[in-house]
Amino acid sequence: MASAPELIEDLQKELICSICLDYFTNPMSIECGHSFCHGCLSRFWQVASTPFSCPECRTVSQLRDFKANVRLGKLAAIAKKLRPHCFQYPEKYGKCEVHQKVRTLFCENDKSPVCVSCSRSKEHEGHKLYCIEKAAMNCREKLQETMTNLWRKAENIVEQMASEKIKFAQDMKGVLSRNVFVLQKEIETFHVYMSTPPIPGVMKWIFNFKVNITLDCNTAAPGLIISEDLKSVKYGGVQKEASDHSWRLIGFAQVLGTQSFISGRYYWEVEVPNNTLWCVGICKKSKESQDFFVLRTVQIYKSHYLYATAQHSLYSQVHVQYRQISEPNLKVGIFLDYEHGEISFYHVKKRYLIYTFPITSFSGPVTPLFCLSKKVLANDCSLTICP
Repeated sequence: MASAPELIEDLQKELICSICLDYFTNPMSIECGHSFCHGCLSRFWQVASTPFSCPECRTVSQLRDFKANVRLGKLAAIAKKLRPHCFQYPEKYGKCEVHQKVRTLFCENDKSPVCVSCSRSKEHEGHKLYCIEKAAMNCREKLQETMTNLWRKAENIVEQMASEKIKFAQDMKGVLSRNVFVLQKEIETFHVYMSTPPIPGVMKWIFNFKVNITLDCNTAAPGLIISEDLKSVKYGGVQKEASDHSWRLIGFAQVLGTQSFISGRYYWEVEVPNNTLWCVGICKKSKESQDFFVLRTVQIYKSHYLYATAQHSLYSQVHVQYRQISEPNLKVGIFLDYEHGEISFYHVKKRYLIYTFPITSFSGPVTPLFCLSKKVLANDCSLTICP
């Protein structure tokens, strides 16, 4: 079990801006879900050209879409006030081994913390000593300056790459000839592996919210064959006029769940097929709304990849996040927390989180969504809701 100092350190990491390395001040969240101080974010946005990429995950944001994170700001303010009291844990923050006093000073010459008694010794005579808080502030300012310079250098590289495109256009004939040569070469396959560790505790907790989901035959697109128990669906290839919900994801035959949700927490699991494209998630119950949050497969050459895709009225564009290569015999867990605005997808067998969408705000009823590709016809291409 983690000790109290370790838990305090973990809490501090979550409440510190990765740009200025200090507690959040007026934190703002951007499109990818990460948060930064409003001042830090504004300065970096001015340095960077459009589009702007997140300082943490490098996700590109086309628009300056800042959202105030009030609760995070309050937590950071509380942690900042508690910081002086953290010295009650000497095993973490350190007591002088000689004088058994808390090290509240920082020696600039030795680059190490010292206590008041040590600062008066001959060992530190003539050395520059600072309060630890002031030393930390100086260090943060130097890091801030270094990061700003790195960002400017990155922008210069982007500008140089843009200028190279003019040269590219001038040598178009040579580029096209080399393109033919590349297309004739055999494509080498590669694999992407998920590095996220298992989270059995979380999986056990969300399993408490498992619900029995069934398919609504009245919403099934033409060509879909629903089982008698309303738990399984496959595509039979009957081409008729599209259903009311076929606009949500082009190229997929879709069916909704019978259940709909306007509050609470819910969890269900789906066994997805191996040899066709599929899509699972939630969408707005209303026919007029086009909002959806799904995990889907995309075929690239001979491999299937998992993509998290969403369309929401709060997003300036369709949200797409690449995750990993799809695995055979995959069982997907879907967790919805309506009040908290969370929709997450889990790898049930290996017990890890595949992807969580940035916190959003649901309004009106939402319902489970299930889709199969219209391009592949096979008897064993069934998508099944687990009991």
